[in-house]
Amino acid sequence: MTLLVVDDEPEYRLIMRAVLMAEGWDVLLAENGEEGIAKMKESKVDMVISDIYMPVMDGIRFHREVRGTPEFEKTPFLFVSAYDDQHTLDSVKDPRYEGFLRKARPVEEMIEWINYLTTPEDKRPKLPPGGARTRGQTQIRFGSRGGSGTPTL
Repeated sequence: MTLLVVDDEPEYRLIMRAVLMAEGWDVLLAENGEEGIAKMKESKVDMVISDIYMPVMDGIRFHREVRGTPEFEKTPFLFVSAYDDQHTLDSVKDPRYEGFLRKARPVEEMIEWINYLTTPEDKRPKLPPGGARTRGQTQIRFGSRGGSGTPTL
């Protein structure tokens, strides 16, 4: 399976690549949504993990472009952000968005989201990872668990 990580922070991209490759996945990296679209046109991508706030093309516009392209319209898409303020959460409360995970969460949560979103919809559990609340088709992470000593992204 090939994952595309789109984030403007070079360190985060490198950490994500190392973590995801350790799980056995192929990983492509892009600095912004525009570069992400180019990568998707070059290679088959099974899932996108994208930051929301990026220069050139932010995650929301990137998602819109992905969903507007017939060959990518069903590609699973997970938003990640260091921000979980009300403005950010409101930005991803839309039935078109599959999921949101705050950066700096335990690695296992990212892996759970990847497994969840790449499982066919008819075979997925009713609730997304972490017991997130749902709003229509949207799964949004709220709150956090107590410190577990688990490595975080």
